[in-house]
Amino acid sequence: MKKYIINFLIMLLFGQAVFSQAPNWQVNENDFQYTMSFVAFLNIDGQNLEDPNDQVAAFVNGVCRGVTDLTYVASEDRYYAYLTVFSNTNGESIQFKIYDASNDAISDIATDESFEINQHYGDLFQPYSIASPQLNNEAEILDFELDNVYMNDQVFDGNQITLYVNNGVDISNLSASFRLSTGAKLYLDRSEVLSGDTRLDFSSPVTFEVVSEDRSIIQDYTVAINVSSGDFTFYKKDAVCYAGGALKITAVRSGDEVTLLHNGVIIKSGTITNGALIFDDLETGDYTIRVAGNSKRIIINLKN
Repeated sequence: MKKYIINFLIMLLFGQAVFSQAPNWQVNENDFQYTMSFVAFLNIDGQNLEDPNDQVAAFVNGVCRGVTDLTYVASEDRYYAYLTVFSNTNGESIQFKIYDASNDAISDIATDESFEINQHYGDLFQPYSIASPQLNNEAEILDFELDNVYMNDQVFDGNQITLYVNNGVDISNLSASFRLSTGAKLYLDRSEVLSGDTRLDFSSPVTFEVVSEDRSIIQDYTVAINVSSGDFTFYKKDAVCYAGGALKITAVRSGDEVTLLHNGVIIKSGTITNGALIFDDLETGDYTIRVAGNSKRIIINLKN
C-alpha cells in the first residue's frame, strides 16, 4: 500500500511537470541592434488572461525575437504584457504566440505587426491587443436612453446625441442605459460607466469616450439634454375614415419655425403665426414636432 502511494505521488508530480511546463522561448538580445516595444493585453476566446505565468512571444520566421510574462498593475486592476521586440531590419513581419498557463496551451495569433525601429504601441488605458480570435475594433454608441424618464425625442447626429425631455425633469442626477458596439466600453474622465448603474449630471453636455473591444479605437460622443421650455402646447386630432388627423401647436409668441417629422423623416415645416400653427390631413402614425429646442412625440391613431 505504501509503495502504491509513493508511485502515485511520483506519477502526479511527473504529470504536473509535463502538463504545466512553460515553453522555452528565449531571445539573444546581443544579436540585434534595434528594438520596438508594446504595452499589451492578452485575450484568448474572449477572455483576458490574468495569470502571472501566462506569456507572449514575438517571432520572425520562427525565430524568437522577444518574450515576456504578465505584470499586474494595481492602479488599473489588470494584467499587462511589457514586450520588447528585437531586430536588425525595419519592416520585418512579426508573428505572436500566447502561452495560456492555466490551460497549458499555446495559441498562434492570426494578425502580424511590422517591425519599426524605436516604435512603441500601447499604454495602460489603451493597450495593444494580442488576441485569438481577433477582437472587435468598432467603437459606437448604438442606443442611449434615460432610465425612468420619458423622452419626447432622441436625435443622433454623428457623434452628437440630443435627448428631449419634458419640463420639470431634474437632469442633474440621471441614470442612463445604453448599447454599444460588441465588446466596447464607455468611459467618463477615464472611469468606466456601466449601463443603468451610474448616475450622472447632464446639466451641461457630457462627453464620453467609447473604446473598442480591442482598445485600438477611441471615439468621443457628446450627449446633451434639452428640457422643454413650457412655452408651447401641443394638441392632436386623430384620423377618421373620411379625413386625416391634425396637430396643433400653440405658443406664447409668434415667429418660431416648426418642423414636423413622420417616422423620423421631415415631412412639413411652418411658422407660428398669431400664437398657433396647424398641420392637417395627416395619416396615422408616429410624429415628432420640433420647435425652438423643444421636441414632442405624438401618435395619431385611427378613430372609430
